Amino acid sequence: MKSWWRLGLVLALLLGSGADAVAATAGEVVFARGVVTAYTQGGTARIVGAQSQLEVGEVVSTGARSVALLKLGDGTRITLRPDSTFEITAFDADEDTGSALYTLFKGGLRAVTGFLSKRNPDAVRLKTSVATIGIRGTEFDARLCEDDCAAEAAKRPEPSGRAGFVKGKVLARAGSGRARTLASGDAIYAGDTVISDAGSYAVIKFRDDSRVTVLPETEFQVEELNFEPDAPQRGSAVFRLLRGGLRAVTGLIGKRNGRGYRMRTAVATIGIRGTGYDLLCQGTCQNPDPGAGPDGDGLFSEVWDGAIVIDDVHEVQSGQAVFIADRGFVPVPVQGLPRGIPEPRPGDVPLPPPPPPPSSSSNPEQGLYVSCYAGTCALQTDDNTVELGPGQAGHVGADGGPARPLDEVPPFQAEDPVLQAGELGSGLSNINQQFDSGGAQCTVR
Repeated sequence: MKSWWRLGLVLALLLGSGADAVAATAGEVVFARGVVTAYTQGGTARIVGAQSQLEVGEVVSTGARSVALLKLGDGTRITLRPDSTFEITAFDADEDTGSALYTLFKGGLRAVTGFLSKRNPDAVRLKTSVATIGIRGTEFDARLCEDDCAAEAAKRPEPSGRAGFVKGKVLARAGSGRARTLASGDAIYAGDTVISDAGSYAVIKFRDDSRVTVLPETEFQVEELNFEPDAPQRGSAVFRLLRGGLRAVTGLIGKRNGRGYRMRTAVATIGIRGTGYDLLCQGTCQNPDPGAGPDGDGLFSEVWDGAIVIDDVHEVQSGQAVFIADRGFVPVPVQGLPRGIPEPRPGDVPLPPPPPPPSSSSNPEQGLYVSCYAGTCALQTDDNTVELGPGQAGHVGADGGPARPLDEVPPFQAEDPVLQAGELGSGLSNINQQFDSGGAQCTVR
């Protein structure tokens, strides 16, 4: 991967003469986990931690089991992956004429840019050995892959299901908090929460052929799904309705191992017996008032095929509906749901065939991968420029050549557990969890 280019630049930084003037401050380290160093031309490397100041021209390096969160003077936030080398090549935070140039020599980063790129679309760039990224009011990832990306992609878990049909705006939020827009055919993983906007819905088909219609303004979580086609009787599925409503029809797990299926809500856990049913939260979906009735907050359930069992005690048969105000309350029979549901039952929606074999982004080659989540990125090479919008990604080979758009944001990048844990607001304990499977550690705060 043009290692001579990277090595030459790093040696130049280490061996070059020191500047006579005091370098300008570019930003600071917010958090450092493991061994994180910074050095300038002709200077001695220093270990940095929280509140360490960073100068223009400094190179920040993370060790093999290390991560760093940086905040620059214009509000830009950068998370550096393990084994990464990144330089603040030039930086001027003047609100009118400011600009920034960064260089990624090795590894990867996730950046949420500040006011410089928002006020001047040509003011901020990130250089690598094979391409330059023009940054325009953007949240993006950049990763220089060797064999490490393919190794990570190979460890990726099998999807629990896929979005067979999507209408409107529907997101999938991973357990770490990273959200992605869902389109028909996109994978759903254990730990994902599917979130639908008003007027939007999705039909999800799981590996055991069970289906769920996620209704508008709903949050539905896939807690776990364990299924082997040759042994469905040993399968299990646990879902959770956080708000809103859904329509569900069970698959092989429900038919072969009914006790292995659970739909959790704020007020009850639903078991099934070869079932099709609807759930609808009213208000907050929960009312602790012992006198609460169907006109207040709570959960409605209506069965249209088979039967459900509420908290392993109360059975509701096909054609029946109940209301539950809070956990431990006895279900109250009602005539039906408080409103009609125009969205189709999941079994009534024709779904496309399974997607084709994984793309090259699921089995990544070496080179530079850039994934854009907000704003736009211009992936520029000597041969061409590829413009990337939200939800789009591009690749440049390890030996250079033209940039090319990808069919999807590479899963190894979009759901990178290290970068997700390292995002500000995710909690520093999440970062430690990514590395605490063994080995020594050093956290500088």
